[in-house]
Order: sequence, then structure tokens, then C-alpha cells
Amino acid sequence: MPAQLEMPMQKVRTEPRDPPPAGSAPAPALRWVDPLQVPDWDQRVARLPGATVFHSRGWIEVLQTTYGHRPAYLCLEQGDQWLACLPLAEVCSPFTGRRAVSLPFTDLCPCLRTELAAARALWPGLTRRAREVGWQHVELRSAEVVPPGTPPSLEFLGHVLDLRPGPDALRAQMDSAARRSLRKALDSNLRADIATDPAAMADYYRLHCRTRKRHGLPPQPWRFFQHLQRCLVDRGQGFVVRVRKDQAVVAAAVFLHFGNHAFYKFGASDLSAQEFRPNNLAMWAGMRYCCERGFQQLHLGRTSLWNEGLRRFKSGLGAREERIPIFCWSARTDRFLPREDKAKGWHTVMFRLLPLPLLRLAGELLYPHMD
Repeated sequence: MPAQLEMPMQKVRTEPRDPPPAGSAPAPALRWVDPLQVPDWDQRVARLPGATVFHSRGWIEVLQTTYGHRPAYLCLEQGDQWLACLPLAEVCSPFTGRRAVSLPFTDLCPCLRTELAAARALWPGLTRRAREVGWQHVELRSAEVVPPGTPPSLEFLGHVLDLRPGPDALRAQMDSAARRSLRKALDSNLRADIATDPAAMADYYRLHCRTRKRHGLPPQPWRFFQHLQRCLVDRGQGFVVRVRKDQAVVAAAVFLHFGNHAFYKFGASDLSAQEFRPNNLAMWAGMRYCCERGFQQLHLGRTSLWNEGLRRFKSGLGAREERIPIFCWSARTDRFLPREDKAKGWHTVMFRLLPLPLLRLAGELLYPHMD
């Protein structure tokens, strides 16, 4: 049986409330679980449809060891079977408050469930717990748990590639602009390689810092990527694509995977090499490698609604577009609150002006308080 969280919660049973007749299945019950205390967590999660790397033990371990966010997963179980599982992490900050997020720095994190009714059954226990422990709000990155018809607090776009047709079909379904860019990269003698060693992650991070500065955002701390390496890549749940022009690494991307699902999590490049289209080659190399590994689906991450350039790039690869809703519920008012896309605003102008060492320091200081 999964270990209970340190914050004890009385087991909440769904209807019927009377004890089940002898020989019948036990009534479903809610339980708060710490996945870091469950040795076979990944095996249990993998039995539920739709599990991704963001539901794995490794991902929450990255968040916990980097930022101290405390895992608090809400599960609906019947006997030894899980009917639903909602990943949550408690974020405690003297500046941004105490809250539960599913999950911080995670593009999407749907509630895993055997049926929709099981996910809906989590909402009363979740809101009750929020009031009991003093969470100011709860933020969810999927619609399965909230009351039906609830409008999202914020929306992003997601793009998903079906890898089952294979590399040749994937290349053929690209639009003309994507195919031209890939040919440009190949004709420019760029070379791509797949790596899983710490040196490859360090190569990515150097480009990551420069790319974030161009976008006016601080980079995640280096220790975040060290933990990503240790908790996921070293355990066979991720890889890095590097693209070289001569001997210089001019683009890199980080892919994560779990089960049959792969995820493009990070990408970065050298602006001086953009004319050679290294990002296109990095993405193509990752797509092809995912096909070779037998993954069925590649998610290209979330995109802000205002970012038409990135939207066209991902759609041009032949990806199916979907909406990713964000729901932010206030425990004080019992209402859903609007949220703003933090990737755009006045702060981006300020961050672009900072020297890179100061921008990295800003990331070290700010990210523990963000989600």
C-alpha cells in the first residue's frame, strides 16, 4: 500500500457510506501519497492510461531536490487499485504564498484516471484539504478534476506528433517551410548527435542561458539541470540532441520520455548560426530518434497563445494542435481566478538588459518562488 503523506488526512470514502456487503469490493477512498516513499511508483503509475514523464517519480524528485517543493499526490483507490491520481506539489514562499500546483514548471499534467467520474471524485477532497492546511490557492493544468463547465484561468497551446507512421511519413507531412529549413540545415553540413552524458547537458545549458536572455527571461538554475540529468536522463528517461557547425555546438534540445510517450522539454540555440536552421535539425533528429526507440507520441510542449512564430514552427512539423487549460482556484473566495502568461510583460525588457551572470543569479533567486 502506498505510504501516506506526513500531513495526515482522514480517509474520505465515496458513496455508499455503509460498509460493503461481505465479499464485495471495498468502497473507493481518497489517500494523500508521497511518490518518493513508494518504491514501485513508476510501475503503478504506468498502469493508468495517459501517464507521461511528468507523472513519474523522477520528475517530482527533480522539483523537490531543486526547489524543495513537497509532493502531495491525491489518489482515489479501491483496494490495491488506483482509480485516479492527481499529482500536486506544495509551494511555500514568503513572497508568493503557500499553494498547491499540479505541477510546477510542468507544461501539462493531466489527472490520471480509469474513467472521468474517478477524476471528478477528487475535487471535494482537494478543496477540503486546501482549507485544512492553508493553501491560498490550487493550480491545476488539466480540466478532468474541476467542476464541469469551469472556464480556464489561462490557456496555452499544445502540439502533439503521432510517431507511429515512422520517420519517412513524418518528414513527408511537414509543410514546405519546415522541409526547406531542414534541407538548409543538412546542406550546411550541420551534424546532430544523441547523447545522455552530463557533458551534453552542460552544452545545452550554455545555450539555454543565452536563449533565455534573448527572450527576456532568467534561466533555470544549473542545479535544476543537474538534477534533471541525475533523476531522469541517467535513469534512461531522457536524452539531449546536440547540433554542431564544425566543432561548435550551435543548437541543443532536451527530450524526456516515459512509457510510449516522449516530450520535447527544452530547446536553445546560438543566434549567430540561425541562418543554417540548427533548431530544425535538432527537432528532426529528436523526432527520428523517438521513432527508432518505438515511442508512439511526441509532445512538443506548450506555446503561449500570442507566440505565432513558435506556433507556426510546431504546426509546420505536422503536429496536432490542442488547448492546454490552467485552472486557479482560490480557497479564500471559493472562486476560480484569472491568471496571466508570465512569458510576456515589462519584466522581459529588464531581464534582457542584465549581464548573463546577473541573469543567472536572478534565476537562482526567483525560481524557488515561482511555478
